[in-house]
Amino acid sequence: MSASETSGLKAAILPERGVLRLSGPDMRAFLQGLVTNNVESAGPGEAIYSALLTPQGKFLFDFFIAEDAEGRFLLDCEAGRAAALAKRLTMYKLRAKVEIENLTESHCVAALWDGEVAATAPDEGALFPDPRLAALGTRAILPREDVAGFIASIGAEEATPEAWHRHRIGLGVGDATHDYEAEKSFPLELNLDELHGIDFKKGCYVGQEVTSRTKRRGSVRKRLLPCAVKGAMMPAPGTPVKAGTREVGTVFSGDRKTGRVLALLRLDLLSGQTLDANDATLVPEVPDWAGFSLEDSANADE
Repeated sequence: MSASETSGLKAAILPERGVLRLSGPDMRAFLQGLVTNNVESAGPGEAIYSALLTPQGKFLFDFFIAEDAEGRFLLDCEAGRAAALAKRLTMYKLRAKVEIENLTESHCVAALWDGEVAATAPDEGALFPDPRLAALGTRAILPREDVAGFIASIGAEEATPEAWHRHRIGLGVGDATHDYEAEKSFPLELNLDELHGIDFKKGCYVGQEVTSRTKRRGSVRKRLLPCAVKGAMMPAPGTPVKAGTREVGTVFSGDRKTGRVLALLRLDLLSGQTLDANDATLVPEVPDWAGFSLEDSANADE
C-alpha cells in the first residue's frame, strides 16, 4: 500500500495562481502600509492572508504573504492578474528600497489537503498552513522544476484543480478568480474578515477607513454564502438570484458533483424568501467558521 493510500493527502497544482517575490530592506514596512493584514505576523512557515484595496475600500487583489529561506516575501496571488498586482505595488513604491519580481513563469502554487504534510520547502519556495481555515490544509509555493518531486516526496495523491475547488466550495470559501469582483465588492462582503484576512488593530492601510467603519457599524448587507442547489439545472456563474421579482444576488463558482454554489447575497432581503436562479432554487447556508448569521444585516445602517 502506497503512502498516498494510507495518508489520504491530496495535492493539486493550481494553474490560476501566480507568484510575486519582494525583497529589499524596506520590503516589510512597504507592505505594512498598504495591505489589510499585519505583515509583522508573516515569517518562516507562517504566512498571512491579506488584500490590497482601492482608496474607497473596495477589493482589488488578495494574496498570501510567505517568507522564503532567504527572508524574501513570496506572494501567492492570481496568475492572470499578477502583472497588474506588480504594477500596482510599483506605483506605491516611490523611493522605498523594494524589488518586485514576477515569478509566475518559474514558480507555481500547490494546495495540499486531507492529510498532514511533513516536509520543508525548497530554498526558492515556501510551505505554510493555509491561514484562512485549518480545513483548507497547506499551501506550497515551489519552483516548477521541483513540484513533481515534492509531491512524490510527501506521499500525496495528485489531484485536479477541480477537486481542490470542490473542497473549498464545500467549506464555503471563495476564490478570487471565480468569486471576487475587483473594484465592485467590499472585503467584508467576501468574508475576508472571517477568514483572517484583515487586522482591525494594525496601523493604516489603503482603504482602511471604509473597512473599519463598516465593521464597526455592523453594516455588511451582502455576504458570499454557500448554497445548496435544488433542481435539475446548475445555475451558471453570473446568474442573477431572485426573491420573487426582486434581484438579491449573483451566483459565482459551483460544483455539479455536490450540487453547491457560492453566491453573493443581500442578507437583509433573504428572510423567509424562496431564492431562484433560473430553473434552480438556492438554499443559503452559513459556514460553521463564520461569526455572522443570515439575520445580521436585516437592520443594518444605510
